[in-house]
Amino acid sequence: MYEGTYSPDDNKLRLRAGGRLPRDVYDQVRAAGYIWAPKQDLFVAPMWTPEREDLLLELCGEIGDEDTSLVDRAEERSERFDQYRENRTRDAQSAHAAVEAITDGIPLGQPILVGHHSERHARKDQERIENGMRKALKMWKTAEYWKYRAAGAIRHAKYKELPAVRARRIKTIEADRRKRERIKVECENAIKAWGILYALSSKTGEAPTDEVIRKRALYILNGSHSYQFWSDLDHDRITVREAMIKSLRGNARGIERCRRWIEHYDRRLDYEKAMLAEAGASELIAPKPRRKGNTIFPICNYRAPEGITCSRFDGGRDVQTFTQVEMTAAEYAKIYSEDKGTRVVDHSHRVRVAIIGGWRGAMHAVFITDSKVHAKPAPGTPPEPKPRRIYTPPAPREKTEAEIAIEALQAGVTAGVQVVSAPQLFPTPAEVARRMVDIADIQAGECVLEPSAGTGNLVQAVVDAGIDTEILAYEINGALVQKLAGRWPSYRVQVRRADFLEVTDHQGCYPKILMNPPFINGADIKHIEHARTFLRPGGVLVGICAGGPRQREKYGNYIVQELPPGTFEGTGVTSLIIRIEA
Repeated sequence: MYEGTYSPDDNKLRLRAGGRLPRDVYDQVRAAGYIWAPKQDLFVAPMWTPEREDLLLELCGEIGDEDTSLVDRAEERSERFDQYRENRTRDAQSAHAAVEAITDGIPLGQPILVGHHSERHARKDQERIENGMRKALKMWKTAEYWKYRAAGAIRHAKYKELPAVRARRIKTIEADRRKRERIKVECENAIKAWGILYALSSKTGEAPTDEVIRKRALYILNGSHSYQFWSDLDHDRITVREAMIKSLRGNARGIERCRRWIEHYDRRLDYEKAMLAEAGASELIAPKPRRKGNTIFPICNYRAPEGITCSRFDGGRDVQTFTQVEMTAAEYAKIYSEDKGTRVVDHSHRVRVAIIGGWRGAMHAVFITDSKVHAKPAPGTPPEPKPRRIYTPPAPREKTEAEIAIEALQAGVTAGVQVVSAPQLFPTPAEVARRMVDIADIQAGECVLEPSAGTGNLVQAVVDAGIDTEILAYEINGALVQKLAGRWPSYRVQVRRADFLEVTDHQGCYPKILMNPPFINGADIKHIEHARTFLRPGGVLVGICAGGPRQREKYGNYIVQELPPGTFEGTGVTSLIIRIEA
């Protein structure tokens, strides 16, 4: 019914069940530290322990070898992560498409116009756009996360199989094995100590007193790390005999536990060393020969009344001159070890040095009078300086399409949907704007004036016509000016913030004017009449005005087309397209 396996690659135990575990078995498995892996359909222990192995043997009867390697399992994980990534990418694309469907219906991506008839609908669109952008951004980031997880799974598995990594793992296992051996020795010594104490207490005639036995028992408990028993005995909650029995049982269990750990480490070492030998890298764990002393530069003993020039550091280029003092070998041996040593001379030999005069003294070269005297060796060749390590920063990586899309979404989520107060703004429909451009008959090289730019529909119509011209637009709303200026950064389109009725620059200079002024309280007549002062002789003004009696009386001779009610969304007012030639 159950199958248990062990993998030396990752030191994990695995339990495969044919079906759902009974409640009592499940509680045992979870209490032992096994974790359910739903994609693998098994329970896995993060690492081997004697208790987990005992439970697996109890359930399965035997533990087999895992038939899949670490790389195979990593490839399976990578495939799952790739599937996760594809799912999240589809979710991101779907959310992004929904956002684009909403924004495409907003004329030129205009902001919310507070007080405008479209405000209520735009508020709902704002919420849907921002929610959709956040969802798309989250799905894009999740997809990228699973992409790196998939690559990391394979990379980690291959990294663990590198010979250098395996060699370091062998050294770690050997260190853990030595630790278990030390614990085992401590437990054995504690049992021996209890045996000696029991033998002393059983002597007749010369047996130590109870107080001495108690102190020795406390000493044994402290040395064997039995702190709870030590506390109980120190506070007289248990007797010496009870403390001894409990300590003996605990140390016996500790010895058995350490024995099993040591056997497990031996099996792991055999496996890891065999895999390292198969890779042809056994020299990585070979013991390195120890060098006795400094075999490169021998110590020489000779007189130098003029002083000796030594390197400040072993083999370095910086030098320092020491005066020489004479003393016997016995006197030199009495100097504190931290106050004496050797220094390199001429890159060929070393001499003894010592601090004379205590902690306030100075460093001197030493000549030992009762030791063998050497001739001063010839100077050696200075070592080549080690090349400085120069850090080269990696070349900048080109951003992928996914990263560019994520950054764009992040910028959109951060900026949000703009809110602008524009109570009298009625954007010109794109079809009407194109018709007005045709009526104006703008020629190449003719400058165009747009006195009330709004959301820029008339300017966009001129730009879309592809005419070689320059456009100057005025708008009183600062937020709209900022948005329009960012939309057309070219010098051919300039957007200025001003109340057009107060503008007097360049009157009588413009050959073509396109305008859709505000209609409230006859404001369209004021704007049109002020705009006529900017026309040069022969110039043409094409504008929109309300179809009321005053407008028809004043501009009846200039009407080109009457626009039906509802042409401008949110209002049923009839409007007129007029053409005035200066």
